[in-house]
Formats: sequence, structure tokens, C-alpha cells
Amino acid sequence: MDDAAIKTWSILVIMGPLIGAILAGVFGPTVLKGKTHFVVIAGVALSVFGAIMLFLQVSGSHGDASTTVVLYEWIPSGAPSWFNVEFRVDALTTIMLLVVTFISLLVVIYSRDYMRDHGEPAKGYERFFAYLGLFVFSMVTLVLGGNFLLLYLGWEAVGLCSYLLIGFYYDRPSAAAAAKKAFLVNRIGDFGFGLGIFLIYLTVGSLDYNTVFERISAGVASGEIETSRVTAIALLLFCGAVGKSAQFPLYVWLPDAMEGPSPVSALIHAATMVTAGVYMISRCGAIFVESQTAMTIVASVGAFTALFAATMALVQHDMKRILAYSTISQLGYMFLGLGVFAANAAVFHLYTHAFFKALLFLGAGSVMHSMGNIIDLRKFGGLKRVMPWTYATMLIGCLALSGFPLFAGFWSKDEIIHAAFNKSHFLGWIGLITALMTAFYTFRMFFRAFHGVTKIPDGVHAHESGKWMIAPLVILSLGALFAGYAGVHISGGAFLGIFEPHGALHHFLDPVLTPFSHAPHVEMVAATHWQLYGLMYTSSALAILGIVIAYGMYVDSPMLPKVIAQMFPNAHDVLYNKYYVDEACNAWIVEPLRKSGRLCFAIDKYVIDGIVWIVTAIPRGLALLLRQLQQGSLQGYGASMVIGTAIIMLVVSFLSEP
Repeated sequence: MDDAAIKTWSILVIMGPLIGAILAGVFGPTVLKGKTHFVVIAGVALSVFGAIMLFLQVSGSHGDASTTVVLYEWIPSGAPSWFNVEFRVDALTTIMLLVVTFISLLVVIYSRDYMRDHGEPAKGYERFFAYLGLFVFSMVTLVLGGNFLLLYLGWEAVGLCSYLLIGFYYDRPSAAAAAKKAFLVNRIGDFGFGLGIFLIYLTVGSLDYNTVFERISAGVASGEIETSRVTAIALLLFCGAVGKSAQFPLYVWLPDAMEGPSPVSALIHAATMVTAGVYMISRCGAIFVESQTAMTIVASVGAFTALFAATMALVQHDMKRILAYSTISQLGYMFLGLGVFAANAAVFHLYTHAFFKALLFLGAGSVMHSMGNIIDLRKFGGLKRVMPWTYATMLIGCLALSGFPLFAGFWSKDEIIHAAFNKSHFLGWIGLITALMTAFYTFRMFFRAFHGVTKIPDGVHAHESGKWMIAPLVILSLGALFAGYAGVHISGGAFLGIFEPHGALHHFLDPVLTPFSHAPHVEMVAATHWQLYGLMYTSSALAILGIVIAYGMYVDSPMLPKVIAQMFPNAHDVLYNKYYVDEACNAWIVEPLRKSGRLCFAIDKYVIDGIVWIVTAIPRGLALLLRQLQQGSLQGYGASMVIGTAIIMLVVSFLSEP
């Protein structure tokens, strides 16, 4: 690869959205106003172009090359600097950049119409686009960083931008509370992540990716680094991934993040913030695979989160919250794939998920835009005739999310389930059960929104969205249809057997993800035809079954769900209230912290301030007495001098007597 070209395109990728954000923030309110979106669209478009050029550079070497470009050496000296501003570019980097920048570009384009009221820019229009540009800049910094310190800087910047975007409607108490919740919950995970980076430096003496990975692998092999130390590093890093990627128990911030505008939901949930944890573990495979304990925990947390979140999505009524729990569940699939040493499948699912989940969130935003900001499925329905373009694109997205055969989500989900079965039948069955639930709740949402009798909220003029919103939906629907074919290749065989895993995308990523496939814990098992394709047939059947059940319950017999809810009221209430986790957190964590805060405030006010008052009372009392002697009277000053002189003479004479 050409290092000079890599450096040029990397700078373009990272500076495009940053310049757009600066221009939007500085000139948007005064000069650009309603046209502020153009500078951010242009900046992110430049980033997309740079990402494509980087991809071409790496693909020209068949994905087996990696290069580190140093932009700036901090405190240069004779010895190698412990920290450089440097970019690492390889197959994983370029795939992530393509996904992040392309999805972000479509979201920014979509936002042009969404963030307008009756054709006019809404309040905060310029600020919104400045935040979007800053968010994209932060994410590409995270991906491009060539060491753990730059990774951490991008990691924290993404968290800050998510706080700003989730709380964009800061005058709305629920949005402000959701932003604070997201920020604080992520601080818990990020604290562990920061400790992990400190432990890496104490263990290896460097934060450079190449140095860290090589020394840890060599140190474990030679016995110089204990496996327990590597396990501690991996689990601390995993804490950060649990927070950013909303895994149990730090998932609670993500559903509330729906308080932000719909484009924000698409950006956070599809390709940027929540995928950071998956990317980080994939990047740090050389660390994680050295600890079987860490990998087991990653797989277990992922499998549990996938199933746990899917159950909560079964009975929700808010379209965006259903999709939020779906995101948590699909991220659980990705962590399951990472934990069973199928990082290639996990990154493949990240890639396909970005298309159909962005499509679904933007589609939900289109519905919300048409329904006057109402997103509750109980208040509208039968929108198929009112919003035909949104209906068609949402159908494609729902089929892809459900894992319907030959759609994008089908290929990547199937690979993860297959890898899970190869590692543990228990984990594999969790994957299959979750797949059935996913198809059901996805089409429960779809049928309730678009089928049945047309129902429009009072005072709402239902209409199809404009071209600025429809165009991204159409493009994303093509991705939801065809993106999965990058991960398979065609060979002879029966129906569905003509496609086999490990297509072009897998071969491209293999050189970067070799730590997972070559780990000592991985056993390569020769699979029979049924083992190879049986799960594919089974998961396909379960996806179709879930869709059929949803159709029967919400189209053919719409009263049946109410009957079932009345038959099992306790189970329904537990799922609808999300297992009362938020209430438990509020009772056991938030309120005790508030009470301890009030106690600390009282101690500060009455004890600390009291001690300070007492300590200062003595000099204040002396000052009060001495102040009486300083009245500006010459006679008083003369008398004081005489009395003082007399006292001194008496003391001296007394001390001089034998």
C-alpha cells in the first residue's frame, strides 16, 4: 500500500465531517441558516469518498496488509515516543469506515426534511447538524486510531456527542433525563475501559496496537505474562464494550435514547456508537483469545442479552422502543459471535445490521413525521395506503431483521447461530429462540402500523414523506436486500445450499481477524451437509413461523393478543414494564445515591462550614477588638504609644533584675 496515499485519504476521512461541523456551528446561525445541512452533507460525503479510496488501497493488497501512518509524534526524542497521533489502516478499519460514513451520509441527508416544521427549519436546526458532523468525526477517530489512547479519545468523544444529540430537545424533561442517563451509565463502563488501558500500559509499557498485541501474545506463550493478568485486561476492556454497545446490565440507557430525534436514533443504533464495542473487541482479538474465561463471559453476556431484550420487545407499543430493544438483541448476537471465536461472522452481522436497522429507524421516523410526532402503535394503523414508499421500504427492512431467507440479516445471523452450535448447543438454541422472537415482534410492529383499518390521530394530516427522506430509505432498502451477498459465495447445491459462507467479505477480513480463527481453543470440525445447512433451514423456518404467527394475531385475529394478555396478566405486565429493571435501579441505586448526596450536602453545610466558622471566629473576634483602637484619633494613638512604651520598659526592667 502507498503510505502517502493512505495518509492523505485518512486525513480526508477524519477532517471532512469535522470541518462541516465547525462551519455549521460558526456560520449556521448567522449566514447559512436553513442551508446549514449542505456543509455537513459535503463534509460527510468527502469522508465517504476517502473511505472508498482507503478500501481500494487495502483491497488492492487482498486485505492482508496493514499500515500505520504517524501524523504527529508527541514530545519527539531519541527514544520511541510512547504516544503518537497515528492511524492504523487495514481491512477491518476500511469496512468499518465504509459502514459508518455511508450510513451517516444517508442519515444527514434524511435529516434535512425531518428537522423542518412545515417546510421551515426547526429551532436548533444549525446546532443539530453541527452535532451530527461532530459525531461522525468522533466515530471515525475511534476507528482510525492506531493506539489505545486515540481509541479512548474517540470513545469518549462519541459518548459526549450522544449526550448532546439524545438531549437535543433539552427543554423537554424526558429528553434531558435520557441524555443524563446515557452519559452516566456509559461512565460506568468507560471507567472499567480506562482501567483496562492503564493495565495494558503497566503490563506492556506501550499503547501502540502492534506492540501491545505482539508482546501479550509472546508474553503469554513464554509465561512472562500471567493468563490472569490478560483476563483482567480483557474483562476491563469488555466493561467499556458493555456500556457502549448496551449489553446487560448496562443496556438501560439505550431505550431511553429514543427521546432524541429519529435520525439520531438511526445514527446511534445502526452504525456508530453501539457498534464501537464490537469493533473494539474485534480489534483486540489478540488479547481476548488468550483468555478462555473472558471469551466465555463475552459469549454468555451476548446470548443472555439477545434473548432478554427480545422478550421485552414482544409487548411494547412505541415503534422506536421496539427497534431499540431489537438493537440490543442484535448486538447480543454480535457478542455471541465474538465469544465463540466467530469474529468474522460478528463483523459480518455488524455490516448487514447497519443497513436494515438504519432503514427501520428512518422508516419509523417517516411514520412519526407523518403522524405529528406520534409513534404509539395504539393510536394509528393501516398506513399502507397512506405511505406506500415507507411501507415498501419498511417491509424490506423487517424481512431483513427477521432473518427471512435471502435477505441481508439471514446470512449473517445464520453464521453466528452455526458458530454458537459448534461451541455449545445451549448457546445455539438461545440463538434460534431469539430468531423466532425477532421475526414475531418485528412483524407485530409492521402489521399493526401498516395493515388493518386505516386509523389516523385526530388533527393529523397523514402524508408520505418528501424525497429527501424517501431517497435514503430506498438506498438502504437495497442494502437490506443485497448487502448479505458480500459474505457468501455461490456453489452447486440445492435450494439455499447454493450459497455458502466465507465469501469476499470474509476473505477480506480474515487476515485481521486471524487471532480468533487461530486461537488454541478453536477446534475446526468437518461438517456434514445437514450440519452445514440444517441450521440454515431451521432458522429460515423459524423466521417464517414468527411472521405467520404475527400475521395471525394482528391481522386475522386482532382481538387475540388482548385475550392472551388477559390470560397471562402477570407475565404481560413484567414484559411491558421491562422486568421492572428501571424501577429497581431507581430504588436501589439512584435514590440511595441521592440520599447520600443530600447527606454529604448537609455535612458540608453544617459540619464543614461550621468548623470553618469556628476557626475564623477567633481572628474575627481579635479583629473586632483591635478595630476599636484604630479610630483615626491622634490623641488615642499618642496614648497607645505612651502606654506601650511604659509596658516595654517595665518588662525590660523586670527581666534585668538579678
